[in-house]
Amino acid sequence: MTTPERPPVFELHIRPLFRLLDRAHMLSQVTPGIDLWDLDTVWGAREEVLTRLRGQGSQNMPGLPVGGPWPAEWITLFERWIATGSATAPGHHLVLTRPDQGYELRTLGGDRRRLSAIVTAPTEGCRVWFELESVATGQRSYTLYLEPAFPDQPSDPTPLRAAETFLRSEVERVVVRDADGTRELVVP
Repeated sequence: MTTPERPPVFELHIRPLFRLLDRAHMLSQVTPGIDLWDLDTVWGAREEVLTRLRGQGSQNMPGLPVGGPWPAEWITLFERWIATGSATAPGHHLVLTRPDQGYELRTLGGDRRRLSAIVTAPTEGCRVWFELESVATGQRSYTLYLEPAFPDQPSDPTPLRAAETFLRSEVERVVVRDADGTRELVVP
């Protein structure tokens, strides 16, 4: 039995391919600008982006002075993302979620701390995690994400734990963004 290919997810598979330099170039050199880090914008301009990635237009992306062309397997992944329609299909992109009962900051011993949350996933096969967004003096900022399972999986809500471990000596507070907004937690 052949396992079906997993549909590419913008936030996991496509967006990381675009470097800060690529984004800045497409925002400033193309009219109207194309924000390569925005799902809706990239989906709307997908054919133009693909033409530039393939080097078929008068302006290739990325150009040689700014990193050169993508490897063929990256372009193939982008093409598969377009072909699956995963930007428009429900369940094929990450969603901000919320914890069932708030966040827990726990001392693991010594200087180690753990941020965790329980999330009830809508179906079996989902994933949930904290994505580290930024690190500043005394602060770490996360986003709590849920990746839905394939749409054809059976419905079986499952509690999942997201956890992130860090050193207390580096962090005084943790900021977490979720579906309900932003919360700031003081690290014990």
